[in-house]
Parts: sequence; structure tokens; C-alpha cells
Amino acid sequence: MKKTILYISFIVLNGICTNVFAQKDSLEDGLTVNIKYVPTLSESIKIPVNPNPEQPTSVKPTFTYKIPDLNTPTTPTIYTIKPISLGNALLPKLSNNYFRFGFGNYTTPLAEGYVNSVRNKTWNNGIFFKHLSSEGDKAFQNFSNNTIAAHSKRFFDRSILSTSVLYHRNVVYNYGFSDTIKPKEDTLKNIYNLFDLNISLENLKNDTVSLAYKFDLNYYFQSNNYDLVEHNFKLAGTLAKTISNMPFTLYTGINSISNISNSNTLQRTAFIFNPRINLEDEMYYIKAGFNYTYFTDSLDNTNPNHFYPVGEAAYHVIPKALTVLAGINGSYNINTFRSINAENPFVRNYSFKNTNNKFEMYAGLKGHIAKGLNYSLQGSIANVNYMMFYVSDISNLQKIVYDSGTVTLTTFTADISYQVGEKWRLGLVSKLYSYSMGQLQYAYSRPSSEVKLNSTFNIGDKFLLRADVFYVGERKGGTYDRTNGNKDDVYEIKLDPFVDMNIGIDYRYNKNVSVFFNFNNMAAASYKRFTNLDVYGFNALGGLTLTF
Repeated sequence: MKKTILYISFIVLNGICTNVFAQKDSLEDGLTVNIKYVPTLSESIKIPVNPNPEQPTSVKPTFTYKIPDLNTPTTPTIYTIKPISLGNALLPKLSNNYFRFGFGNYTTPLAEGYVNSVRNKTWNNGIFFKHLSSEGDKAFQNFSNNTIAAHSKRFFDRSILSTSVLYHRNVVYNYGFSDTIKPKEDTLKNIYNLFDLNISLENLKNDTVSLAYKFDLNYYFQSNNYDLVEHNFKLAGTLAKTISNMPFTLYTGINSISNISNSNTLQRTAFIFNPRINLEDEMYYIKAGFNYTYFTDSLDNTNPNHFYPVGEAAYHVIPKALTVLAGINGSYNINTFRSINAENPFVRNYSFKNTNNKFEMYAGLKGHIAKGLNYSLQGSIANVNYMMFYVSDISNLQKIVYDSGTVTLTTFTADISYQVGEKWRLGLVSKLYSYSMGQLQYAYSRPSSEVKLNSTFNIGDKFLLRADVFYVGERKGGTYDRTNGNKDDVYEIKLDPFVDMNIGIDYRYNKNVSVFFNFNNMAAASYKRFTNLDVYGFNALGGLTLTF
């Protein structure tokens, strides 16, 4: 500011001086100029301002609390603590009783029932009955099956005692005669009566090193309407124990068989001793032992001892996916009235010789391909003495023939199964057989191949569908005839291969009531089970099932 005032003053003086010099003629003598003049400016007046903002003030409120002095009376309530329960999900209510009734073409009634006791920690009891009969589609092709059985189990702290009793009556007729033969029905009827009693005692293992045992006592009596009777008494036991991490198992028993007919009585006795040892690791297992049978009968006792080495070794190439295995085996198989009748109930002329599987060698592989998909492939070769076959005689009655030499039986088996939860299951088993006969010319009534396909499909727990397909390859049948037969005195007959397909449908109305329909031999194939014995054509059976 001072510089501004000084600058203005300088301009004013300069103007005055200029003006003075311009009037020199008149003012030259009368003007005195003092060049030492120094202009001054007065001090500016400043208003002192000192900011002093106001400080806000706050006042804290003052609170006072007062808890009223009141007494509230309380009355204690005591509840009984209930024990912890696992709930009903782990122990669902069981349907103890089951009944099925049905009817089909060829006048085929069906009645079946199971009656069982409720869940109990001490006892389990039940009875079973079944009736199935049919008149057939040809003369004398009718049959009748009747069974009634009962079982009981007693549970102890460390063991279980089981008993069962069964009575079975089976009636079949021989048929398949030519039109020129008019047999009487009474002469063709085969009636089989079976009474069976079983008692067993087994313990409950508490650890892996204690001794496990199971003892079985069995007696059965079987007869037919042609005065053939069989008494079979068997006492057997199974012992298992792990010693030094090595599991040992022993099966042993004694079997006494009496076959009584009008002509003679055959008494047979067998003592069985089969020990086993099992070595197992993550990548392999080895099973080894032997089968020993001491057998005597009242007709021939020339070779009572029968010894067979037994062993199997497997290596898990890919755990759970691929396992290769190989083994050897052998066994002495006693043919009985009951076992023959179960395979071919049309046999009238019985002869009892035992089948001796002298040596069998097998190899194969098995594993798991994908979830639910398993497979097994195996091939075997066996030398069998007194293998049993079936032909008919000139009266069209089934007859047993044995190959007294050694039959070399080669078998190839393929087994594939696939399962998707509880909804779908599929199983396929295929077998190929090759017979190198010893004394007989053909393997009479034995097939060259078999294929079995079965499947079940569950649709929403409402519909249960079942399908079974069977294929049996070509066989050689025959009629025993000393005048027109081959070297076996058998006039051979070719039995064609066949396919049989069966379908079953169950509709579950609710959990207690369902209806079912079974359709058998859907292709109505006319084939023979044995020589001259045709099976039924298409047949259907439907009915009702009750559970409660």
C-alpha cells in the first residue's frame, strides 16, 4: 500500500514540475524547490480480530434405577425322563403272514401260505404250506405237489437252536405213449412221500479267535407206491477257528443210508472229513485242503477210501476289477433215491451207484467292471467215473444208465450280472459242455449248452416285472432196446434245442394286497424234457397275494 501511495505522489510531483518549467518566464524568481523533501504516509488503522469460536456444551442426563423388592412364589414341576429310543425306522413293523391264491389254465389251482411269529428275542416260529396241481394238456400229463412244513428257533445268549420238519407229497404220471398203447392210469401213477427232520445247534462268535461251531442232525424218510423206501440218517459238524491269524475250517460227518425194496436191501455208510485252510492278503488269497470219504455198502466194498486234494489260488490284478484264479477239486457224490427223484421224477427203475469226480481242474477270472456290473469267466475239465444219464425203456418208463468208464467233461461258464439299486436287476449265465465218453456212446439227456437270462424291474414300487428266458441246446435221448439199440443197447433219439420264455407281473395295490399274473412258455414251444416227455404249451396263472 505504501508503494502505491508513493507511486501516486511521484506522478503528481512530476506533473507539477513539468508545469513549473513551462512557466519559467513568470515564476522563475519566485519559486523555491526543495529537492530533499521526503513524503510520508500515516499509519493505517487496523482492527484487531481474534477468532474465538464458541465451545458446545453437553449435559449428561442422570438416571436412577430402583428394583422393586417383590417375592414371586414358584411351584416346582417334576417330569419323568424318558429313555432314549432309536425310533421305529430301525425296527419296522414286520408282515408276519403271507398268503397267495391263484388259478390257471389246464385246471391249475395254487394255494400257498406262510404264518410266522412276531419279532421276539427268544423264539422264532413259523409254518408253511403249498398246493399246486394241474391236469395237463395231454393224457396222464397231470401232477400234484403238496407241502407242509414248520420251523422253530430258540435264541440263547451264546447259541441258536434250530429245528424244522417237512412233509412233501408229489404225484406225477408217466406219459408220452404212442396212440397204439393204452396203459392203465393206476400203473402209471408215481406217488412220492417225503418226511424230513432237521436239528441244528450253532454258537455266536464274539471275536475272530474263538471257536465257531455248527452241528446238524438230519433224518429223512422217502417212499413211493412201488415199495421202494429210503432211510437217511446224517450227523455233521462244521468247526472254524483262527490260529496265528490263519483261519482253519473242518467239515466232518457220518451218513447212513438204507434202500429197501421188494428184491433186496442196500445198506450204505459214508464218513466225510474235509479240512480247509485259508491264507488271505490284500492282493491274493490261497485256499488249501482235501476231501476224504470213507464209503462202504453191502454190495461192493473193494475201494472204500476216496481222497481228493483241494486248492484254489487267486491274485487281484486290479483290486475289485480283475481277479485271476485257478484251482483243483474232487469229490465223491452219493446218489440217493431223493436226489435222483428231484432231478427226474419219472424214473421207475432205480439203481444206486455213486458218481466219482476223481479230479477237476479249473481256471478263470472275475471282477467288477462298473457300478453294479460284475462278471465271471471260467473253464474246467473233470474226469468223472459213473456219471449218471437217463433213457427210456420200451414201456416208456425212465431208466438210469451209468458210464462205468471215465467221462472227461469240459465246461465253459460265463456269468454276468447287472443291478441298479432296487429298481432293475439282470443276470445272464451261459454254459457250454463237451463230453468225452468212457463206455457209453452218448451223454444221454445231458445238454450241450445252456443259457439262462433273468431280469426283474421295479416301477415305482407298484409294478414288479419279471422275465426269464431259457435256452437248452441239442441233446441225445434214447430208448433202451437190446434188439434194436447201438452198442449201449439204446436206440438213440435226437432231442432238439428249445427256447422257453416266462413273464411275471405283480401289481401292488398297497403294502398288504397285490395281484399277480404268470405267463409260462410264451412261445408255446413243444419240446421234451426227457425222451418222449413233452412239456406243457402256453400256460397262464393269476391270483391274489395278501400280507399282514
